[in-house]
Amino acid sequence: MCGIVAFVADHSIAERTVRALEQLEYRGYDSYGFAFVVDSGLEIVRGVGPLSEQAPALIAGGLPTAHAAIAHTRWATHGKVSVPNAHPHRSFDGKFAVVHNGVIDNYLALRRDLTATGVVFASETDTEVIAHLLARHYADTADLDTALHATLAALSGEFGLAITCTDQPGLLVAARRMSPIAIGIAGGAGYVCSDPIAVAGQDGWIAYLEEDEIAFVTEDAVRIASFATPDFPVREVQKIALTTVAEASELGRWPHYMIKEINETAASVRMVAGMPRSAFAPAVARLGKGDIALCGAGSSHYVCMLGQYFFHQIAGRRAICHSADEFMNLARLDADATLITISQSGETYDTLRVMEYAQADGAALVAVNNVAGSTAQRMAEFPILQQAGREVCVLSTKSVVSQTAIAWRLAAELAAGPDGADLTDLATLATQLDELVQGMSDTIRDVAERYRWIEHWFFLGRGLHWPVAAESALKFKEVSYIHAEAMPAGFLKHGTISLIDEKFFTVAFIPNAQTDPESFAHVVSSLHEIAARGGNIIGFGHDLPASFAEGLLEAYVQLPSVSKFMDPVIQMVAGQLFAYHGAVKLGRNIDRPRALAKAVTVR
Repeated sequence: MCGIVAFVADHSIAERTVRALEQLEYRGYDSYGFAFVVDSGLEIVRGVGPLSEQAPALIAGGLPTAHAAIAHTRWATHGKVSVPNAHPHRSFDGKFAVVHNGVIDNYLALRRDLTATGVVFASETDTEVIAHLLARHYADTADLDTALHATLAALSGEFGLAITCTDQPGLLVAARRMSPIAIGIAGGAGYVCSDPIAVAGQDGWIAYLEEDEIAFVTEDAVRIASFATPDFPVREVQKIALTTVAEASELGRWPHYMIKEINETAASVRMVAGMPRSAFAPAVARLGKGDIALCGAGSSHYVCMLGQYFFHQIAGRRAICHSADEFMNLARLDADATLITISQSGETYDTLRVMEYAQADGAALVAVNNVAGSTAQRMAEFPILQQAGREVCVLSTKSVVSQTAIAWRLAAELAAGPDGADLTDLATLATQLDELVQGMSDTIRDVAERYRWIEHWFFLGRGLHWPVAAESALKFKEVSYIHAEAMPAGFLKHGTISLIDEKFFTVAFIPNAQTDPESFAHVVSSLHEIAARGGNIIGFGHDLPASFAEGLLEAYVQLPSVSKFMDPVIQMVAGQLFAYHGAVKLGRNIDRPRALAKAVTVR
């Protein structure tokens, strides 16, 4: 969940490295650091906090003239947030600097061994052992390839690495095991990065490392090899034009990326509605042949839950759904099965592990992602690219809605057969979402601001609206730092209703009484049980306020309606607005909530 970028060129690349690293700040902003290769060796610059707050001063203060640099923005795993724990980490002999994304499982044993030989550690991190191991093996052999192979062979866990050595200042080394790394040539420089957005918009090309591969990058050439054996067998570099990489997103007139991206939600739905049937047909044909499973993590898991309802209620197909972190403890897939994996980044650690697990059993993979060329897109037989545009805010908004639209379309296309799905409701949904975010945002803001001081919340839904409640509770606590938990409306009376009092508020996502009368009746019954115990309820629904008993709801937001399957998406966006406006009034860091990172690439 950290950002890595490195450049090597025949000209100074110091400021360019700073600018590129700023583009990766959404992957981690606890601390940042640079190792500039200069004539005297390595010049290390590190700091705590977001790089964006310090970049102008760094640039104005004068950066060193360096033809090579590695850089890192950190999301802390091992060791507290501090300058000594910030990357890059330098070896005891001063020859190597290393930046790392991932987790080294056996770092304690390696650290003890190195300490026993006199190495003094400067940090609490697992990463520092890599730098010292490189130096130790290099001192023993005076051969960089041998030192690299011995070091990588000693590491247990996952890693994406960028390495520089003062003895070869015109060379960058990158390595990957279960953590994404891209390499290539852009704008007259060789580069390494953990996310191609670091070089978006530049002239050049990109390639991706596969598992257990190493790359040697110079200013004008790249060599990719396997580090499974000491001789580093080379494979052909598969170059992709950088024009396929998403452009950086500008904030423009918006106060935060979160509200900007909520306002782009309707466009992301129109994109899905406009995709040709051919984009779905191969995956749909495969889904018709065997069992269906869905897998995601965080917000994407809740999209998968919605997909489970879609396949059952629209296509009449049973689909199993488990969160990626527990999938392998609960399910096995046979060779006729199809696994649909959903991940905004396409690099989510737990989801990629499930994909490997399913492939080993012979299952086919459908990958729904918003990043072209991501690991998930490359692994899947049936990749589906969302094309929702870059999402900068750590909280996923338009991407989640886009994923939901794709899950609906997969189920609808499967149910429709050769005639193809009727996309009228999807197009209408886009129109209604525009009206919601432009016309009702103030109404939702007023409710959110009025009750922002409440410390404990339930978020309830039933049927299709239960995953919406879960996703909305996640958004709410992510950005507000206030306790919220979600559950199916019918589950509340099985114990947790004991928490209800006048200080415990409930957000209810209420189905439309016209299109889903049974679920509507069940939810309203649960709300009466809450009200009878003094609980306060904020309702998001589609019916007239008069549809509810007087005094049942503390506040009610009447939303537009499209259909049984589109209305939950409208409620999902209303939940995003509710979370956003409350957090703004509380003064939270909207786009970079504490302790969170955009792409969860570690376990």
